[in-house]
Amino acid sequence: MSPAIGFQIDGANARRAVEYITALEGTDQMEHVNLNQTNTTPATNQPRPNQRPNQPPPNMPPRRPIGRTPEQVIAEQKAKAEHNHAQALATRPAAATAVAVPETRTPVQAYLDEIAPANIVGRLIKFSKDGKFITTDDGEAIGDDVDFTALTDQTLVGWIKFNGDGAPPDRAAGLLYDGFIMPSRDALGDDDPAQWEIGLNGQPADPWQHQVCLVLQHGDTNELFTYATSSVTGRRAIGNLLRHYDRLRKTHPDMYPVIRLKVGGFQHRDERVGWVATPVLAVVGRAPKDSAAKPDTSVATDMNDEIPFL
Repeated sequence: MSPAIGFQIDGANARRAVEYITALEGTDQMEHVNLNQTNTTPATNQPRPNQRPNQPPPNMPPRRPIGRTPEQVIAEQKAKAEHNHAQALATRPAAATAVAVPETRTPVQAYLDEIAPANIVGRLIKFSKDGKFITTDDGEAIGDDVDFTALTDQTLVGWIKFNGDGAPPDRAAGLLYDGFIMPSRDALGDDDPAQWEIGLNGQPADPWQHQVCLVLQHGDTNELFTYATSSVTGRRAIGNLLRHYDRLRKTHPDMYPVIRLKVGGFQHRDERVGWVATPVLAVVGRAPKDSAAKPDTSVATDMNDEIPFL
């Protein structure tokens, strides 16, 4: 390579010289120009003493960085992280909350709920530990030959929390066929097992229980009852009945199912437990939704499932 040529810079050529040097910075072919030189001394490409090869002379201005600086890279990474965090927050599922249910009560119903709030219609029925349907006010068993019209569209579902003797329970419940959607258990609070009371099995018992209430009308007297249950087998029995009702609504929308309260069961896999009695809501017919109508439980009615002409 031919030696670089030095040149003298006067005042008129100062700006041009600076632009020339700037254009050559960062190249391997740069000609080193000493602005303090007053004579034309040829420059060489030989490294100075204690100078590593390809290292610019000590008095040479630092090269401008090529591409992004570390500060620019850090700022870009920070902006990208903030953008990703904002997107994650925007797509995060909302916390579970109870769904607002539109008001469907008549003014009379709203007034009665205010002065005499009640979730149990008529007399209460439960399935006892010894495997019988009984009325709770007198403990009398209900025979398996008694017909009840199941007012299925009045089924109440939700959560109930008992607050001890004399205190009314807390409820988060509504009518299933009025569009009520149960809130999640997490939305109810009381979620610390260390604060729960000990149950019959010796373990902490959740104070909130999933309850279903089915309104029944006696086939002979038209007296109203409510079968309320929080057990798995009881909820399953009502669920099976409601599936039947959903099918009935497609063929006979003005009818209710007629049922009898029977007892089923299964042999528990633990021999020490033995036979486990379970509630059964046996469908035996259907009845008009007119509350004063007497249920028709004849065999012909029970077997007549033909679809009417549309």
